[in-house]
Amino acid sequence: MNKRTTITNEKSIARINTGKNAEDAAADFLQANGHTIIARNLRLGHLEIDLLATLPNTNLLIVIEVKARRAGTHAPELRVDWRKRRHLIMAAQMLLSRRMFRGMQIQFDVVAVEMDQLQKPQSLRHIPRAFDANLFQ
Repeated sequence: MNKRTTITNEKSIARINTGKNAEDAAADFLQANGHTIIARNLRLGHLEIDLLATLPNTNLLIVIEVKARRAGTHAPELRVDWRKRRHLIMAAQMLLSRRMFRGMQIQFDVVAVEMDQLQKPQSLRHIPRAFDANLFQ
């Protein structure tokens, strides 16, 4: 293994750890605020949903995108661009076609996590109803 491959592998591992730490923090925060996490890193073909949650006594299925960045850089939630939103909407449509989710309402939330130097969550912002699927119809 050459030096370039080693650096690339270290960056990939750091990115995976950052994402996992951010998703863990987001899941913990949401659960502490009444959400029930029903899936993590849900794969639907080539699409992925970071967190899928419900709220008690509602007919609401919440698709949650978790974005992380080092503190002091631009806001992580700005990275949920139109392509990502479109992919999340397509994934939600696939879910709603399944019998267990039929008739449920969908909501798209974003959780932005700012990380410290050690890739640990420093701050977290939950943005309920971050975007609407109607924008793409």
